[in-house]
Amino acid sequence: MKSNVKLLIGVTAALVILIGVTVVLLVLKPADTEDDAQVSETTASVNESRLLYEKARTDIEEIAVRNESGSYKIKKYADDAWFVEEFAGLVHNTSNISSVLDQACTFTASKTAAEDESDLALYGLDAPRADVTVTFGDGTVKTVSVGVDAPSGGLTYASTGDGKVYAVKSTEVDTFLKDKFYYLSKTVYTAKTAESESDTTDYRKINSITIKRSDIDYDIVLTYDVRQDSDEIISGNSSTHIMTEPVRLDLNPDKAYNVLNNVFGLTAREVAVIAPSDETLTKMGFDDPICTVDFDIVGGNLHFVVGSEAEDGYFCMADGFDMIFLFDKETVPWVTVMPTDITMPLITSTYIYAINTLDVAVGDDDTTRFTLSGDKDDFAVSYTREKTGASENTALDADLFKNFYQYFLKAPAEEIYLTECTDPARLTVTVNSDMGTDVVEFIPSTDRMSVVRLNGRTSFRCRTVYVDRLAENLDNLLEGRDIITTW
Repeated sequence: MKSNVKLLIGVTAALVILIGVTVVLLVLKPADTEDDAQVSETTASVNESRLLYEKARTDIEEIAVRNESGSYKIKKYADDAWFVEEFAGLVHNTSNISSVLDQACTFTASKTAAEDESDLALYGLDAPRADVTVTFGDGTVKTVSVGVDAPSGGLTYASTGDGKVYAVKSTEVDTFLKDKFYYLSKTVYTAKTAESESDTTDYRKINSITIKRSDIDYDIVLTYDVRQDSDEIISGNSSTHIMTEPVRLDLNPDKAYNVLNNVFGLTAREVAVIAPSDETLTKMGFDDPICTVDFDIVGGNLHFVVGSEAEDGYFCMADGFDMIFLFDKETVPWVTVMPTDITMPLITSTYIYAINTLDVAVGDDDTTRFTLSGDKDDFAVSYTREKTGASENTALDADLFKNFYQYFLKAPAEEIYLTECTDPARLTVTVNSDMGTDVVEFIPSTDRMSVVRLNGRTSFRCRTVYVDRLAENLDNLLEGRDIITTW
């Protein structure tokens, strides 16, 4: 009985050892090849993590890379300044440059996969995915070759010319596999940051955006709404900006968000052309761009040009970059946005408690002036009407007036209409408030539509039935009847 137990223990121990050896071999086994017998004969020894060399990144003079994309050199041009040699003078991605410097100045092996290089093909080192030569200021030269990924996750085979094959963390050699364009900056604008703790300037504040396009015969201009800076002005507009061209309209803050904010961190998908020739610029549409956008921003402006449309994007250029970028379409909304896509449908949005007087003129001889006072707790309205000869203020139901004014606020900017119209107005509403004066004129047009002049400028068209109802509601208000809110 005891001998059987000993035998069982011995067999179990042998199996444990055999399983352990098998696991080690599987971890270090290279990727499958057509010659499985050859792979099964491969042996490997396992060592702990090993630092093969380490230098200061500031000592790097040059990194020469040859990989599947081609060859290039990253050279030191000044203290703490490295650039891809052929891109010197262009804006580089400092984060990506920092990554390649970190990987080039030190090399740590996680494991030793083979003590000799007798069968490099098993590790992808007979034709490496990348060969890297790093030259340091003291004359030291280090070389690294990058093979295939190891079966165990997160490791890649590599060699340093010392006759051994190592398994290294893939994240420590992955930058060597990048093409030279990887090191160029694809971000064409970032907001300037505060220079000190006492600097409270909002460098993300956009003063204005001017959009010029080949498919429309007017500019779209979005301007910072100065009402945002006054605590004394009450505005019904919750957006930080208003549209001032081609017409004046409040912006819908949700729909206008990308148009206003996509400039910050504006990043291309890829670099298409470096230092383009005049011929290339013409070929890619920059002699007759489909869109130009000028951003007037606190802390730095940007002139952005969209050349021609690509299959899945747009070719674009930006100030300070002697290159053509390829942008995804969704990142450049200025190319297709239309005024009514991002604006509120309301012609005016003056807050009722900010109004001093409101005049409604029907034709030339019938004007009613409403005088407003108080706020939501003691709001009061009175009126005079020239046609009836009521020269003294007559009190009016304040809630009824609120309903009338809400109907007026619904005056819809259904169409942008820029054709000059000098015909007399059928109905005019003049709003005098703490924010200034808005004059809204409704002029009969054709096709059951009426032209709307805002502050003397032909701007919109709306359905005439709305204007008919507005005139009817004026009578309803003065005679104490309910306001009809539909048209």
